[in-house]
Amino acid sequence: MTHGPVQHPPDGRLVPATYVVLQREGSHGTEVLLQLRRGTPFMDGWWACGAAGHVEAGESFPQAGVREAREELGVTLHAADLHHVATVHRTCALPDPVEQRVDVFVTTSSWEGEPHVAEAHRAAELRWWPLDALPDGVVPHERRALDALREGRTGALLVHGFEQSLTLVAAVGRNGVIGDGSAMPWHLPADLRFFKETTTGGVLLMGRGTWDSIGRALPGRRTVVVTRRRGWSAEGAQVAHSLAEALLVAGDTEVFVVGGGEIYAQTIEHASRLVLTEVDLEPEGVTRFPEVDPAVWQEVSREPGPGDDAIGAWVVLERRGAPTRMR
Repeated sequence: MTHGPVQHPPDGRLVPATYVVLQREGSHGTEVLLQLRRGTPFMDGWWACGAAGHVEAGESFPQAGVREAREELGVTLHAADLHHVATVHRTCALPDPVEQRVDVFVTTSSWEGEPHVAEAHRAAELRWWPLDALPDGVVPHERRALDALREGRTGALLVHGFEQSLTLVAAVGRNGVIGDGSAMPWHLPADLRFFKETTTGGVLLMGRGTWDSIGRALPGRRTVVVTRRRGWSAEGAQVAHSLAEALLVAGDTEVFVVGGGEIYAQTIEHASRLVLTEVDLEPEGVTRFPEVDPAVWQEVSREPGPGDDAIGAWVVLERRGAPTRMR
């Protein structure tokens, strides 16, 4: 269960965009044309609709689709030939207006010219994929629209990200230290068990340094790793190159943010819940948990530690003014 609605920018702005799905009949049934993104600031290495882009001032959604297909695929479309597939209203647990979007997906099997990569700096390749056998790495909200097309639910109204929430999970020393920059400064088996119980079945969001310190994907959880290193990959990790990408990949669920210090600092302002282990130690270290402001955070539960190690308590805090978490 999530912990309250996603925050939205006060001006209520929405960014409109049109996505064009070219389709044809192939030897394996209906096929759609997808591009492999590269050289862009968003979702590089993922498969996406053949053409897409923002609706410019004075344009309709179909007109934007015609323009984007010409610019990105080198083909000519006619607005009257575009059929509505789905509208996706999406957000994430960030209040940045650029993450509040309305995406209109249109499709056609009629065009003039041969589709090709017309903007090589933005796409690595184009490929026809059977609609019944799409690749694993399709941009998540685009896959939802393509699934609607496959299932014949044309005209579907879909939402994405509105049930997303952020929960920060950390073990924190009395001096605020959570690590030395490469590893945790303690070994607390009881807290490892608590961490497993808290996060199993959920989505973990972490930086690459935290992934490296763990060394593997943890069973029973999906892991999204944020890294600036292009081309980085690891078995069991879904890779994102920004926080916004990571939250799009995480989807409509409670997202457990588990480190490191930079990721905590970027997300605490947008989190709805903190699950903290108070450790009765003051280790040396350069990585600290952000300050927890009592004017913002309200303690809702406290469980004493087992008494045979340095765990003082497990504490849950919720953002003041947010809807009460259902238990």
